[in-house]
Amino acid sequence: MSSLRKKALVRLLLCALALIATIVFCVLLLTGTFDGAPSSGAADPASTSEPASSDGAESVSEGEPAASDATVSSDPAAESAAEPTPTPEPTPVTFDGLSEQPATVYAEGEQPTFTVTPDSTMNMRAGPGTDFDRVGQIPAGTTVTALGANADETWIVVEYEGTYGWLTKEYLNAA
Repeated sequence: MSSLRKKALVRLLLCALALIATIVFCVLLLTGTFDGAPSSGAADPASTSEPASSDGAESVSEGEPAASDATVSSDPAAESAAEPTPTPEPTPVTFDGLSEQPATVYAEGEQPTFTVTPDSTMNMRAGPGTDFDRVGQIPAGTTVTALGANADETWIVVEYEGTYGWLTKEYLNAA
């Protein structure tokens, strides 16, 4: 076997060992057994043995925890099993100043952008329709980001100069 092949084989074996060590480490982290605290199960006797007291001090029987064990932080995995943490409920999105909230709210990063037609300014409304109050105007050619839409997606909610309002998609161009 050539020396080049031997070097390649050694490198391959080292990579395999590193991969195995990484997998073992990940499993230990996920199971909570690798938290830095000594385990209370059957472990290496040298790591769990306590020095014998020769001055006649009170000893602790095998079934009772030592006083010093009470000050050691308990296992976080055991705590989480005992007290389940509540899952936070998603906060509903509300757009202040609108008479009607959108039926669909676009996730950040999935919000479409539009440009107001170049021929005229556009009125922002408090709701999806011309019968709602006007809450502002957007100049012609301005690019806006849709934050939400009504059920049939003919009107969108945008924010312009700190004010939320509805725009009809009829006079918008996809950007």
